[in-house]
Amino acid sequence: MERPEVGDEEFLDIAKDPARARALRKSLQRLADSRDETLREMAREVLAGRVGLRQAARNGAYREALSEGAKAGMRAYDRMSAEERLAAEAEGRRQLDECQGEIDRERAERQGERARGRKGGEAPHESRGWRL
Repeated sequence: MERPEVGDEEFLDIAKDPARARALRKSLQRLADSRDETLREMAREVLAGRVGLRQAARNGAYREALSEGAKAGMRAYDRMSAEERLAAEAEGRRQLDECQGEIDRERAERQGERARGRKGGEAPHESRGWRL
């Protein structure tokens, strides 16, 4: 069964732009299915809207699990060669571009739906000669 989730806009104050907000939400979705029970619980609580991400990060158990994950990520980054780091950075940019592409396509679809709705016939007030 699919869980109801908050949208990208929930993360705009932290991420500062729509593509990064979407990437953050997708990262939380991955964490919601992770093996780490604490991170899984935290991600599910945030995605369900029961707790904000900043509030979750202040929770002792969640903060510790996030810190350990960040430390492990930094250790992995430190072990990378310069070429591996460049490839990882390029992959990060590609993922952000992909998120932005998704957002742009969704926006275009919504605009197309609105335009089709306006072309679907005259509005009742126009057909009766009413003016607003």
